[in-house]
Amino acid sequence: MNNKLGITLGDINGIGIEVTLKALNKLKDVGSYILFGSKSVFDFHIKYLNIKPCFNFDFVDIDEEEDENIKNLDKTVLWGQNAVNSGVISYYSLKKAIEFANNNDIGAIITSPTSKTAIEMAGFHYSGQTEILQKYLKNDSKFQNKAQMLFCAGDSFRVLLLTRHLSINDVPKNININMILENVININNILINNFKIKKPKIAMCALNPHAGENGLLGKEEINIINPAIGKLKAMGIDIEGAFSADSLFTLKNIEKYDLFISCYHDQGLIPIKLLYFDKLVNTTVGLSKIRTSPSHGTAFDIAGKNKANESSMIEAIKLAIKLK
Repeated sequence: MNNKLGITLGDINGIGIEVTLKALNKLKDVGSYILFGSKSVFDFHIKYLNIKPCFNFDFVDIDEEEDENIKNLDKTVLWGQNAVNSGVISYYSLKKAIEFANNNDIGAIITSPTSKTAIEMAGFHYSGQTEILQKYLKNDSKFQNKAQMLFCAGDSFRVLLLTRHLSINDVPKNININMILENVININNILINNFKIKKPKIAMCALNPHAGENGLLGKEEINIINPAIGKLKAMGIDIEGAFSADSLFTLKNIEKYDLFISCYHDQGLIPIKLLYFDKLVNTTVGLSKIRTSPSHGTAFDIAGKNKANESSMIEAIKLAIKLK
């Protein structure tokens, strides 16, 4: 297995390069790194922010690509703004890292924050980096290439998103028994094989308030979620629920369960970010390579001000080293 870590530098108008520099300077040489991005932009950030790299790394410069979209691209940094050039650079940096992963030149990918708006402005229509990874990472017989978004806070608190970047209106129609079975079986195996948890204990959130109140507030629990849980239990998976989400995320339950499954994005991310925002890692599992990322976004409001906290990026790098 390749021990090198690939790190994409993210949106050029955000804090991605800043937190990468700060994190790697603190971690020094605990790993072997290949950075993916625009070298001219990287050098500009170093000079502007006055942060000297004090670690060993290789750099894959997308400025050298023959693609006309890159060769003729204006590399001007516009701090805190969505821009076409930042979307192009973000997208091509990730695609290049995926190419290295597919050739087994890196063992894991760590992604700095990108702007979905900028990537959309650049003409690449994806709801997030997870979807790009799922499309382009090579599959093999060991992996089903089913990307799952798992958020990890240390060794104790983990949240899996059953659905990801969907409007609330679209969530119920995207949840069914088969997709619950597939997601839970996959993540249970990942917890056993990658996280070395012998018998994962899983808690499943209900979709509706008060777990549907016996059908008064919604019937998804009766018709979909609870039958799926029954099937999973029959397979020997230790899963409980469906629990009302408003009372599930207690400190006692965080100690009790190895994983919480939320039905939609904010249901699971609000509690885990509330408690562990600076230490949280966004982890894409279920593909042929592990991908980790800091849990925060581009932080346009502080971009270019050398105020960004690198703690989440440090945790993302450490988790990638552990799981790759």
